[in-house]
Amino acid sequence: MALFAVLQTTFLLVLLPLGTYQRKVSSEPLPLTPESLKVSINSTCQCLNLQWSVHNLPYHQELQIIVQIQISRIKTSNVVWVGNYSTTVKRNQVLHWSWESELPLECATHFVRIRSVMDDAKFPELKSWSKWSSWEEVDVQDSLGHDTFFLFPKDKLVEEGSNVTFCYISRSNQNNISCYLEGIQVHVEQLAPNVSTFHLSRVPFVRPKGTNIFCDVTQGEDPKGTILYVSKVLEELKDFSCETRDLKTLNCTWDPGSDTALEIQPSQSYTLFESFSQKKKVCKHRNWCTWQVSQDSQEMYHFTLMAENYLRKRTVHLVFKLTHRVRPMTPLNFFLENINSTNATMTWKVHPIGNSTFLCQVELHHDGQIIQQNKVFMEMNGKYLLSEMEPDTHYLARVRCAYGNHFWKWSEWIGRKFTTLEADWQDSFSFIFRGPF
Repeated sequence: MALFAVLQTTFLLVLLPLGTYQRKVSSEPLPLTPESLKVSINSTCQCLNLQWSVHNLPYHQELQIIVQIQISRIKTSNVVWVGNYSTTVKRNQVLHWSWESELPLECATHFVRIRSVMDDAKFPELKSWSKWSSWEEVDVQDSLGHDTFFLFPKDKLVEEGSNVTFCYISRSNQNNISCYLEGIQVHVEQLAPNVSTFHLSRVPFVRPKGTNIFCDVTQGEDPKGTILYVSKVLEELKDFSCETRDLKTLNCTWDPGSDTALEIQPSQSYTLFESFSQKKKVCKHRNWCTWQVSQDSQEMYHFTLMAENYLRKRTVHLVFKLTHRVRPMTPLNFFLENINSTNATMTWKVHPIGNSTFLCQVELHHDGQIIQQNKVFMEMNGKYLLSEMEPDTHYLARVRCAYGNHFWKWSEWIGRKFTTLEADWQDSFSFIFRGPF
């Protein structure tokens, strides 16, 4: 029994220093040095694509970290960009990030290195920067081929008003190279012994087939060139509205603004998305689209209209109640009956919309002026008496209608010209009889 007590005491004495040691180890900042850094080039977007992982995370759960990226050009000491990238990461997870270069990547060697730090509130004691990774070098000039002159970027697509940097590589040591934008010479600066650059500010839209850029390399030879495709800016969507004429189909319209089509870019596309039903429709037209009303008595609609081209997206939202966006069709079967020298009867019909009533506006015109105006409520068949008109006189009668349950918009007008009859003896007598004594 005494031996057991001694052993137990000894075991506790061993455990206590070990626990203390573990707390000391866990409280020390652990290096989160990024590993397996790989860098590649995407010439289409002039992007450096980075890929790496962090193997020695202290926990298996997802953690928040900050990655600092440093990019140099020509030599490692010539740092051209430094920035931070925040993300969550798990142990052994592969991370990706891209950087778009203003200078075409083909024209200079680039170097990249990264480091990271824990940025998780659960572990404030671990907030200490790791060591930098080794510099990764990216140089594509050796893979360009055997030509003596190269101009970059090739067939680039930008928005009107953008700034664009071009560069050329000359392997023939020519010093008298001149470059032109649509025939106008541009200022060229030397970047390296065989590399020069020129910068275009706020480039304008010239034509859908692109803007011509070329360089005269050797006298007597054809110039070397490329095309800069300048797109008009995709405008904000305006006047987005939806309405129905029969509670079966919604007609949505908008102002599309300028067409951004180019030789390498189609006209902008338009898509309607309805949030409550989670349905989507690609629209076939630039400024209107139809939408079939749901058969499940859906009353509220939340539409998002998205315009998109290769460079940009624009969105606009619209929320409404279906019965608050009803614009009836144009009335039909409009007739003028029982026309005499002073009176006429208007009749018309409306296209039914459920069991709704309609509010209709009636007008009588003479010589371009409204001389009578009134409103009537009706269901399907409308009727109105025009009175107190002059004999043998030309008039225009017309009518339009609105949804009676909730006014949104009037329908289009429907009308007809007519002429009252000449006054007969009875009309004359009636006129004299009704006159003042």
